[in-house]
Amino acid sequence: MKQILYTALVTPFDAQGENIDYKSLEKLVRAQEKANNGIVLMGSTGEGLSLCDHERQKIVEFVLALKPQTQILVGVPSFNLRVALNWLSFCRNLPIDGYLMTTPMYTKPGVLGQSAWFEKLLDHAAHKAMLYNIPGRSGIKLHAEAIKNLKHHERLWALKDSSGSVDSLIEYQEASPNLEIFCGDDYLMPAAAAHGARGLVSVASNAWPQACRRYVALALDNIKFETLHWWQAGRAFSNASNPIPVKALLKDLGYINSDQVRLPLSIKDLPSRQILLALHEKLHNWDHHV
Repeated sequence: MKQILYTALVTPFDAQGENIDYKSLEKLVRAQEKANNGIVLMGSTGEGLSLCDHERQKIVEFVLALKPQTQILVGVPSFNLRVALNWLSFCRNLPIDGYLMTTPMYTKPGVLGQSAWFEKLLDHAAHKAMLYNIPGRSGIKLHAEAIKNLKHHERLWALKDSSGSVDSLIEYQEASPNLEIFCGDDYLMPAAAAHGARGLVSVASNAWPQACRRYVALALDNIKFETLHWWQAGRAFSNASNPIPVKALLKDLGYINSDQVRLPLSIKDLPSRQILLALHEKLHNWDHHV
């Protein structure tokens, strides 16, 4: 399972936010397939926690029916054990490539709680898993000690680190040297690559699939290049809660029909769309000028 870039795909809705826009979803999948990027369905960028079980099932079945020639990872609901195990049972016989398993939110489990939680999920999983450290959303970091406890599990393949620094990445490498660590913050990819990251799980690649893949490849090859625009893009995508900014950009570019997000998110919380459009002018064909 060798892939340097996975796109945390948005879930496009209709203008009311009530139904999945499958036509737009197919366009997004095909764009990632064309760029040879892997796809993560129903992570935080895909508003996975705002979807009901039926919607999650229909999304996975729809994408798999497209038979995209790329790797597909599927997010696992992260706050209720029974729900998570039932979801893993549903996915058991599907031709997916793996799971994205997030640190449980709200409850803030300690080392032993995290270790037991992920062991339960990994034991029940039929595919390999990428664990996900995102303390800004889960309320607590994925403890390096938990990773050390789990490092010999045959289903544990990788870890996505969205901590906002490379410190956690280094801790995880020390805890489990064979674990594949993926950067989860677009703007940190060059620094993460310098400290051993194997690739990127990206929000920006929703809008710039080809350019973002080139950006990751250059970082992994330790080739020096100007990173300012990517840093600016990472900050711009943080001007409102993810995926509000990237959905606004995708709508303005005509890639999806609506920028609607589901409550408690609101597109009205985005302070400006012009910053993202200006960055698009700089980054859309960035890979042709490096």
